[in-house]
Amino acid sequence: MENILKSNIVFKNGTIEKVTVLVEFSKGDTRAIQATTAPRGGYLTISPKTELNNDLLQEVASYGMEVNASKFFN
Repeated sequence: MENILKSNIVFKNGTIEKVTVLVEFSKGDTRAIQATTAPRGGYLTISPKTELNNDLLQEVASYGMEVNASKFFN
């Protein structure tokens, strides 16, 4: 189980479009990991009908794509 510090969820027309989580992998190693409804080869793709819950956040943290944290978290 990953140590999720924050999350940023974007909805479009009432469904999840993008989930970004700020994850602390180890002391001093914090990264933003993201999954979207748009397929990205080798990374988690979210179904628009996916329910928002802790399991989804953990799945994003484990299988999403690393993104620039400053774009989503201050």
